[in-house]
Parts: sequence; structure tokens; C-alpha cells
Amino acid sequence: MWWKAWVYVKMFRRDLLIMLIALKNPGTPKYVRNLMIAALVYLISPIDIIPDTIPVLGLVDDAVIVPIAVYGLMQFLPAHVRQESEEKADWLGKKMPYLLVAISIVVLVWIFLMIYGLYSLFFK
Repeated sequence: MWWKAWVYVKMFRRDLLIMLIALKNPGTPKYVRNLMIAALVYLISPIDIIPDTIPVLGLVDDAVIVPIAVYGLMQFLPAHVRQESEEKADWLGKKMPYLLVAISIVVLVWIFLMIYGLYSLFFK
């Protein structure tokens, strides 16, 4: 079961990366940009159709609505914008593991420094 979910996430990751790159492209229609931003805001917003406090069901709406929105919006991208975005996404996709490791290291160092700072502030 988890393997199927991971394969689905990997497929969606490329489409999401393409859409994020297409957001910066000046050839992307304004309505596609606005709808994609609305989908991303819905994803991070605490206001959902099904509240996130309900165990499993709260995450299901995010896991269904955002991929459907990305898939639908991919169909509205002009061909040249989609092609440019796919090329950039493929290039960036090859660099993604290294970027994720670098970002993880920076976040871990930041968390360590925050904990050390709070410890120094309150316990010394």
C-alpha cells in the first residue's frame, strides 16, 4: 500500500514542480496563475472542506483536491510554456536530492541553534 502511495507522490511531484516553474513564466495565462496560487493557499490554509483535526479524512481532501487542481491546470498551460517548464523541471529534478539534503542540513542547524539559544536564555 505504501509503495503505491509513494509512486503516486513521485508522479505528482513532477507535475507540481512543472506548475511551480510555470508560475514564474511570463507566458502563463493570468487565470492559471491565480488558480494555482489558490490551490497552494488551500493546501497550506487551516480552513478546509474537511477539517484537518479529523484523523485521516482531514488529509484526504488535501491529497485529492490539490492533485486534481494541478492536473486540470496543466491542461490549460500553453504548449510552449508547458514544454519549457517540463525541461526546467527535468533539469531541476536531477538536482532535487542534493537540494533536499542541503535544505535539510540548513533546517537542522537552524533548529539546533534555536534550541541552544533557548536553553542558554532560560537555563544559564
